[in-house]
Order: sequence, then C-alpha cells, then structure tokens
Amino acid sequence: MRENGINPESVEVPVGGFDKVIEWLLISLLAFMPLAFGAVEAWSEEVVVALAAAISVCFLLKFVLRKDTNPVWSWAYIPVALFILVAVFQLIPLPSSAVSTISPNTVSVKEELLGDLPNANSLLSSMTLSFYANATKHDLRLVLAVAAIFVVVLNVFRRPDSIKRLLLAISIIGAGIALLALAQDLFGNGKIYWVIPTRQGEAYSGTFVCHSHYGQFMNLSIGAALGLIMVKLHEAFRGKRITPPIVFEYLSSPAAKVIWLLAGIIIIGAATVFVSLTRGGMVSMLIAAGFTTLVLTSRRSLKGSSWIMALVALGAFICVLYIGFDAVYDRLATLRELHEAEGGRWQIVKDISVAWTKFPVIGTGLGTHEVVYPMFDRSTIASLAAHAENEYAQAAEETGLIGLVVLTVFAIIVWVNYARNVRSASVPIRSAAYGLGFGLVAILIHSLSDFGQHLPANATLTAVFCALLLALARMGRSSKQATQTVTRSWNFRGLSIAALLCISGIWVWALLGADGARIAEAHWQQALNAEHALMEKGWQGTNMQFAYLLSHTAAAAEHQPDNVKYRHWLNVYRWHSISRVTDPNTGKVIIPEQAMQFVPRIIDELHKARVLCPTFGATYCVVGQLEKFVLEDAGGAERIRKGFRLAPCDPTACFVAGLLDVEEQKVDASFEKLSRAIELDGRLFGDVADVYINHVSRPDLAVAIAGDNTGRLSRVANALAEMQEHQELADKARARVLELLKTKCSEPDAPAWAFASLANIYRRENDNDAAIEYYQRALALDYGQVYWRFTLARLLAETEQIPEAIHEARICLRLRPQFKAAEKLIADLSVLPGAISNE
Repeated sequence: MRENGINPESVEVPVGGFDKVIEWLLISLLAFMPLAFGAVEAWSEEVVVALAAAISVCFLLKFVLRKDTNPVWSWAYIPVALFILVAVFQLIPLPSSAVSTISPNTVSVKEELLGDLPNANSLLSSMTLSFYANATKHDLRLVLAVAAIFVVVLNVFRRPDSIKRLLLAISIIGAGIALLALAQDLFGNGKIYWVIPTRQGEAYSGTFVCHSHYGQFMNLSIGAALGLIMVKLHEAFRGKRITPPIVFEYLSSPAAKVIWLLAGIIIIGAATVFVSLTRGGMVSMLIAAGFTTLVLTSRRSLKGSSWIMALVALGAFICVLYIGFDAVYDRLATLRELHEAEGGRWQIVKDISVAWTKFPVIGTGLGTHEVVYPMFDRSTIASLAAHAENEYAQAAEETGLIGLVVLTVFAIIVWVNYARNVRSASVPIRSAAYGLGFGLVAILIHSLSDFGQHLPANATLTAVFCALLLALARMGRSSKQATQTVTRSWNFRGLSIAALLCISGIWVWALLGADGARIAEAHWQQALNAEHALMEKGWQGTNMQFAYLLSHTAAAAEHQPDNVKYRHWLNVYRWHSISRVTDPNTGKVIIPEQAMQFVPRIIDELHKARVLCPTFGATYCVVGQLEKFVLEDAGGAERIRKGFRLAPCDPTACFVAGLLDVEEQKVDASFEKLSRAIELDGRLFGDVADVYINHVSRPDLAVAIAGDNTGRLSRVANALAEMQEHQELADKARARVLELLKTKCSEPDAPAWAFASLANIYRRENDNDAAIEYYQRALALDYGQVYWRFTLARLLAETEQIPEAIHEARICLRLRPQFKAAEKLIADLSVLPGAISNE
C-alpha cells in the first residue's frame, strides 16, 4: 500500500488480445443468462457450458502462447477443486464393500430397493454413492462452468479498469432486466416478454419465472452498481474531508453523471425487488443494506459516504409508493405468520436433517434431492420441488459433511478477503468490496429460504463477486505480493499444454452431456404436447397419435439413456397404447389377447428403469399396478406400497396406492391418498369419483373429496342424479354448489366464471330472469365469451325479449363470424312480432 511506498493500482498486469476476448465472452454470458429466464432450460444450460468452455480454453491458450503471463495462486482453489472431486467421486462405481464403509445406508437402501430383481447380486456388487447419476452429472456440468468462471475472473480481472468495466456491465445488464420487469408490471399482460405465459399468470419478476430467483439476481446487480459508486466516490473525495457542501458541489458537477446513473439503477432495481413481492428478496436486501451501512460508517476512508445508502433507499421507497405500495405492504405483513413455516419450509429443513443423518459423510449425490427427499418428507406441502427451499440444507443432504465443510472453508476465504478490502484506507478500487459484500450478504441470507443459487444466472454472478473480492485483496499487498503468481519453470509450457488438453477433454464430456440433454428435452416437450392431446380424449387416440407420442419419448430416452423420467414415461405410454379398450358396462380395461404379451416386456423395462434411480417411487407403483391388477400377481401390492413410501408426493403413486386400499376393502384409508393425488393432479378427480361412486358405492366420499370445488361438486351431482338411490345426496351436492357460487358472486372481485356458473344453474332450474341477470354480469367482466352470450340470447328469446335477444346474437356474430347457431336464431326471431332492429 502507499504506506509501503507502493501504489497497488499502478502495478502492471499484462493485457493482451486473449484478455479482451475473455472479457467480451464473459459479459455476453452474463447478459445471456438472465435474458434466457436464468438459464434453467436444457438449451440455455448448453449455451452456458459452451461459453464457459470457450472462456476457460481462451484462458489456457494465453498461458500456452504467451510467456509474460502466469496464473495467480489462491487458497480458494482448494475448496473449489475438492467440491468438484466430491461430485466426481459420487459418480464412480465402487465395490459394495467400499461404499458400505463410506456410507452404510447407501448400500442398505439400494439392497432393500433392488434386491428383488433377478440379477440383483451382479447389480449390487458395485454401485455409485449417488442415488441418481443423471442428476449428479447435470449439476456437475453447471458446477464446472461456475468454477471455471471463478478461476478465470480471479486471474484475468486484476486491473482497476477491467474491474470497473465488469462492474459497469453487470450493472447495465441488471438495469435492463429491472426496466423490463417494471414495464411488465405497469403495462404487462401477465406473460414474460408479453408472449410467454407463466404458471401463476403473472410476470412481475422480469425474465425470471420465480420472483425469489429474480430477487437474488437483482440484489447481486445492485451490489455491482453500489460497488462502482463507492469506487467513484473514493476517487472523487480521495484525501478530502467529506462535508455536505462538498458532496452537493460534486453531485452538481458533470463528473457526477455516472454516480446518478448508477444510483438510478440501484433505485429501480430495489423497487422492482419489492414489487416482485419476494419476501426473501426484500428482507435480505434490507439486511444487506444495514450491514453495508454499518461497515461504511466504521471505515475512515468512506465514513462520510453512507449518505448514498439513504439516498437510494429514499428513491426506491418513492418508486414503490408510485408502483404498488399496498401490495408490497400486504406481502411484508405476511412475515408475521411465521407459525405457517413450521408445517412448511421449516419442516422440510427438519426432514432433510433426518436424511443427512442417514448419509452424513458424503451425502446422497449432487442434484438428487428431488428423488431422495420424498422418503423423508413429513411436511404439509403436497407438491414436490426439484430443490429444497434452503441451499445449506440441500448441500448437506446431497454432499454430506465433506461438501458442507468445503463450502464453509470457501466462504471463510472469501470473507477474510472482504475484511482485508474494507480495511484499506487509500486504494479506491478496493472500495468496490462494499458493493460486492452487499450482494453476497443478500444471497447468503436469501439462501436460507430459497434455491436461487441453483440457477446459472445467479450462481455465475456469485462466483464473479467472490473472484473479484479475492482479486481486489491482492491489490493491497506489497509490490512483490501484488504481482505474486505461480512462477514459471522450464516445463511450465508443457504443463499448460497438458492442462489445456485435459480440461478440453472435460469440456467435451460436459458439452456432449449438455447437448444430449437439450435434444432429449426438445423431444420430451413434443411428447408432452402429444400426451396432453391424448389425455383430453381419455387416451382414446389413434395409432398415429400414439406412434407420435412413443417416437418422441423414445428419442428423449435414447439421447439421455440414464434419465429415469424418460424411461419411466416411455413404458407408461406403451401401456396406454395397448389399454385403450374398456368394458362399457364396468369401465374396466380390456387387454386384447395379442397385446398381453407386451405387458411382461413393459414390466421388464420398468424394472431396468429402477436401476437408474432406485428411489424413483412412481416406477414401483406402475410395476405394482400392472402386476396386481393386470397379471393378478399378489407381489405387486408390496411394490405399490414401496412406491408410495418412496414418492408420497407423486400423483401416480398416491392414486395407485389409494386404488390398492380400495381393492383391499380399506376404503376409508384410501381417502387420504386419493385426496393427495387430486391435489397434485386435478385431472385424476374423474377417475377417483368414478371409483367411489361406481365401484365401491361410496358416493359420500366422492362428495367429500370434491370439497368446495364447484366444478367437481357439479360433476358428482350429475353422476348421482342418474341413480335414484342417491338422489338426496345429489340434491345436497347441488345445494352446496349453489351456496358456494352465491358466496363467490357476492365478493367484490368475483370472477366472470362464477357469475356464468350461477347463471347456468338458474337456467337449469328454469329461473330465466335470474339466469339473464347473472349472464349479463358475467359478460360485463368478460365481453368476448361467445357461448355465454349466445345462451343469454336464447334466454332473452324465451322470455320474449326479442330485440334484446337479436342484439346479443348479432354481437356473437361480430365476435365469431359465420356462427351458424347465432345466424339461425336471428333468422328465427326476425319474423316474430316485436322484432325491431337495434343496429
């Protein structure tokens, strides 16, 4: 430092064409990921891996071709390398005796689950520590990409101007995403980019589907802008006493334009975090801001600069007031309902702790939470996410104590370097550490209740921040330390070439895997589209439709042969293709004699899929269902129970387990399982209601399982109306539907469908006046519903309101030209007395 007569910012670091290429590639990657929804789909993940590979290859080529550059040494490389090695080790097939020594429960669980297979002895003679190799490979590819970015940034971004450019690029990218989020908030239609729908029907989080993930990304972007502001302020007020007149004079000068731009980025970014309604994002941002303010006020170099935090907080508050304060306030008010977490996210963490005690040393395998956690799930959350809502708990579950310790050591190294940076009193560029620390504190807090670091967009930004903190810390050392690198020796170039070849081979493996996943996912999407069309027809499709479905699913399984989901559904679809014939009297499936030969083959293929992931419970249930109900093999019942224990949050597992209870005369016990199946997949309601009404004569359970869902209650009531012995129950169900709809329609924000449903009930009861009133109220909310309007026109005609009926029918024709029924109604009504043109 200057106390030693050294200006760290003047230390010469060689800059060449490779560094410029790397910088542009990195910025392109950082821009691409948030624009691609955080890079969560297979095609975007392949792009991330490809760009990371290109960046790391350019980095290694620089050492091979240039003699004036050396790699930078950091102790942080050790935990990064160890974490990668843990994942690699989890994928290596080891003798069962060795696995038993490392993780005894891994062997016992796999033996219990696969011990019934004919070739169990040979299968279980060796095994991997990971319960699902495909998921571990997937996550390992992304870890390699993030690790590569960390190493390259630490080595390449060692000059103040390059660090400033990188921080500015991150800030501008974040500003672009924030402005898009703001535009979608104010002028959006509930779709990302105004064209891509979301499950929630809302697009308040920019290009991110999940608002929590957006919160992490934006907090990191805010950190980059804040870091650059601190550098600019340190440069502007270096050696000066910071007083209000001096600050005001500087902010009024042309030199402060960049400060205002960056402050605007922070204000807009912070406002959109609040408007996205991510509680974790809001709370973590506030905690990070408080932490950064305390650190600023304690340091002599920027002690008078904490006003910037108050300025951006005020600006963000004003933005929130304008955009939607009420929604933000209501969302934050839910923080008082912490007792709900006991049965939800907190329960998940407790369940994961139980899983960790079973596999404490090295975990269940990177990326295996989705297929292992259900065995331990005791939460009240019906659905199953691919990730835990706590990064630390999931890391412990998947990588064990070793992985958690390695990550902790890495974090300690990063924060030690943060402390070194903030202690600096005379190096402006190191003031960027305040903003970098802000971003890292925010994501560390937020990761207690979110899995945003599993998104490449967020994980890569975090890696960049960590690398920059380490790079900044080196700038404050003595001249010798500041330029300290791994010294070249006579064989350094040979080692560089060997490293280039080795790492290139690793990237080839990663790219081949990513490309296979991309192609498989594309085929799988086509298969899902075909599945949806067939399900709407009750699986009564043509041979051509099933051929299309099976060909795309088989292609997906071919490109990812170790993907248990593709293999599982391929055989489920095969079963549907041969079970299209049903008995019209009983509704039971009739398998043609020539098709029965395929059932054992389907079962055999499903058993092979079990080997890919022994804990994938849905496969056990399908095997058990075929054995129990088709082949009449009593052993199938145990497989169904085993599948339900493995996957209590899978709709198929719940449904089949409920059917088994019904088959075994445990009808009341089936209710909980079948209720859960419907909650997970509402399309199963018709099958469940049919079982209770037609197979076990328990219509009361059909009514109970419909709950307060008016559509389901109406469906049950219509089915019971055809049975004289259940007429009273049908009337009660209809009365309940009427009561629920009246309550719904009395609410201030009642939806159009509620008015239309109530109108339809009144129409069936011949209360035409009430039906007309409610159809009119429904159409006032949803003008374009042609069939509602046509029904209204017919009701008006029935009540001899001929002109009004013709008017409504003509609107139907404007909305849907050549609507034959409307044309006929107009023609019929026009010849009646009292028909007067309204147009």
